[in-house]
Amino acid sequence: MKTTYTNTIERGILTSNYKREIRENIANSRRTTLYKMKSIIDRHHEKVQSQTGTILQVSLFAFAIIMIAF
Repeated sequence: MKTTYTNTIERGILTSNYKREIRENIANSRRTTLYKMKSIIDRHHEKVQSQTGTILQVSLFAFAIIMIAF
């Protein structure tokens, strides 16, 4: 005997509510993933800038010491 679902809130593979829920979950996971990737890139960029700035400061200090010594 064929079963029919009278309740539209029923979760099943073919129901539109289930499909909508899957779409929302995918959209949310993409947003989270993009946010995480962006924050990783930002942190790496800040770290590289900090290292570059430190190298330039040390180089300038060494150059100033050399200029004073001679």
